[in-house]
Amino acid sequence: MSNVDCKSRTERGKRKGSGEATMEVKKVGIEVELMEVWNKETVPKVMNIVSTRLPQRDLISLLLVSPWIHRNLISHPSLWLVLDFHEMNNAGDRLVAALSLSRYQNVKHINLEFARDIEDKHLEIVKSKCGQSVKNLEVLNLNGCQKISDLGIEFITYNCSKLKVFSIYWNVRVSDLGIRNLVKNCKLVIDLNLSGCKNITDESLKLIAENYQGLQLLNLTRCIKLTDGGLQMILLKCSSLQSLNLYALSSFTDVAYKKISLLVHLRFLDLCGAQNLSDDGLSCIAKCKNLISLNLTWCVQVTDHGVIAIAEGCRSLEFLSLFGIVGVTDKSLEALASFCSNTITTLDVNGCIGIKNFWTSGSFNSWLPWGKVSAATLSDATLLVNFWIST
Repeated sequence: MSNVDCKSRTERGKRKGSGEATMEVKKVGIEVELMEVWNKETVPKVMNIVSTRLPQRDLISLLLVSPWIHRNLISHPSLWLVLDFHEMNNAGDRLVAALSLSRYQNVKHINLEFARDIEDKHLEIVKSKCGQSVKNLEVLNLNGCQKISDLGIEFITYNCSKLKVFSIYWNVRVSDLGIRNLVKNCKLVIDLNLSGCKNITDESLKLIAENYQGLQLLNLTRCIKLTDGGLQMILLKCSSLQSLNLYALSSFTDVAYKKISLLVHLRFLDLCGAQNLSDDGLSCIAKCKNLISLNLTWCVQVTDHGVIAIAEGCRSLEFLSLFGIVGVTDKSLEALASFCSNTITTLDVNGCIGIKNFWTSGSFNSWLPWGKVSAATLSDATLLVNFWIST
């Protein structure tokens, strides 16, 4: 081989090697660009999707993984709209500390349900030092916070003019003064849970009726000092109510119950233990055409007359409990089969010993296509039935 040929081959080899190196450099460059796009666009999108589905405690833990993740999460205000300290120790101190952080300057939901150690003094600090952080608060859950008094309600609601949902279940320290503080500071409440607040009276219902005429959900379970007069004020003025819970309130009578008919938007009604509710009162309630859930457990004065009125008037019923009503017979179930079989999914007739033959009738069998029915009888042949229709 001549020197010329060797030189030519050498040059071609160099060019080939140079070309391969150039291609490799380009390939690496493309990979770097793709990685940059991945880091700048894809990863943040994935982080945003994942983080919105994480519980608050996990989200806070994620902040500690790296500075980059910390910056990315903090840059999304929508992730920091909820403070959830339910069932936590030192909840009061945690609440104050969190509201002092810039990321919680627009919190909308605070959950302190059964949180330990939350007291009026913590809520006073929130009022004096963190007022700006709760100015957009819409939901406040103080269920089971038994160390909070009327004064605490004044403190926490002072800066919460946008509050819509307030719940303070099982608090015997709250009185009419606490409700007065609530309605003074928060004018937009549409969902109010006072279940177990045994010291509120008709004065609270008067305040609610006068200030919350757009109220949609009201829970008065076991508020045992209430009377017909107070309930009537609610029924006359709060015409937007969709849910009314009067569980375990035996002092009301038909004088008030009949006015439930004024609630044309009512969908959920719990009258468990309404010992004074008669068929006349129930017949008036039957005018609530939009009812889908009605609890008549232990309404012992009710008979077929009242239940038939409900069947004829409330044809959208999905849930009905007649538990413990001995005055109900086959006639009631015949009426329900005629008017509500297309909608009703749960019917509880435990203890309705007046029901004898319906389970073998054609009307009962007509419900079978809608789902599965199970019934059981005691050895003494009295009826003990849990009746489920699962759509």
